[in-house]
Amino acid sequence: MMKEYIEILKSIFDPIAVFLKDEEFVVVVKDEKNVQKAVSELSNKIDDDISLVILNKEEYEKMNDKDLGDRIL
Repeated sequence: MMKEYIEILKSIFDPIAVFLKDEEFVVVVKDEKNVQKAVSELSNKIDDDISLVILNKEEYEKMNDKDLGDRIL
């Protein structure tokens, strides 16, 4: 199931990186211009409730020293 979620996140967000910490996905995107559309698409593809944090590249770079969890992509 986890692999399926990762593949869906990759196909929808085209992320720079994806992290997993305590069953929460942290997705790093290049910019935020299509995030709202991507979140809508995600809700159509995943029926389960998942915890998701979306960061743009600048936010990610500012958090460089923070623990975002295990990098899975």
